[in-house]
Amino acid sequence: MVMPDTETRTINQYCSVCKDHFDMEVVKQGSGKGVVWLKCPGCQGFLPYMQVEAEEAAQAGKGDQDTPEIALEDLDVENAKEYSEDLTYEIGEILHHRSWNDYGKVVSKDHLPGNRNTIWVQFLRQGKIQLLEGVK
Repeated sequence: MVMPDTETRTINQYCSVCKDHFDMEVVKQGSGKGVVWLKCPGCQGFLPYMQVEAEEAAQAGKGDQDTPEIALEDLDVENAKEYSEDLTYEIGEILHHRSWNDYGKVVSKDHLPGNRNTIWVQFLRQGKIQLLEGVK
């Protein structure tokens, strides 16, 4: 887990504008629990960073006991696919979510009313999260 440096108040994060990782300054605590705002030294843009406590990650998994936690060594991060809501994914596929700088594995898929599709991804830090898939 990437932890902020307590002296300089920076977090290493990926900037999707600059397409690179930077040590970004924490500029503001968000109004929501566990949210801080970072400033990219490259483009000077701002982005949210979600800090998830271990118990919150378990709650994000909705108590689903049949989805085990995963470890970084269990994932082929070199071949991870960048998450985008307009793409489609297969169960077992490894994803990288740029906003969270987190890797995860697609564990299931759902079809929702209104011809919408979602995937459930077990992330290393965020826990089990439902994401949109195939948005046109």
